[in-house]
Amino acid sequence: MKKFLFIMMAIFAFGLQNASAQDAPLKIITNHPDFDVKVKRCAASGKSVIIDMVFTNKSDKDVMIDVIANANGYWTVVYDDEGNKYEGIKGAITTKVANSGSYAGKVTDYRLISGIPVKVSFCINNVSTTAENIAYFEGVVFCKEWGIPAKDKWLIIRNIPITRN
Repeated sequence: MKKFLFIMMAIFAFGLQNASAQDAPLKIITNHPDFDVKVKRCAASGKSVIIDMVFTNKSDKDVMIDVIANANGYWTVVYDDEGNKYEGIKGAITTKVANSGSYAGKVTDYRLISGIPVKVSFCINNVSTTAENIAYFEGVVFCKEWGIPAKDKWLIIRNIPITRN
């Protein structure tokens, strides 16, 4: 009977551990209090994943931001929940700001108006079709007015669930 209870407890504990790893909450980190980011959706179509975000400038002045997929030695980096790494340096990640016509593989400059939300999309290519979430997203978004250089990689998001058709 003791063996049975021990085995059942081990199975329960292992199952609980796996469930908590998969259901980890979304976590967004920025290095500036006036920069607000929300993830609106993360959807896959085949091997491409689009992450739609909303950036909001909460300061009282308009600022210019640079959203970088790949430029001057800086690039956005993404890991999925299977441990695969995707980098903008190889064109695997592109960006689009405010519904502009197409995705850019390098730098997208944009005026972030105080208090006005702006849609920013990242496209990650060649993502495993079995990946269930973006475990780690490290975006290069910087702003000279706020004194934050590109090297700080000041947008980090963890545990973005992927919606698949």
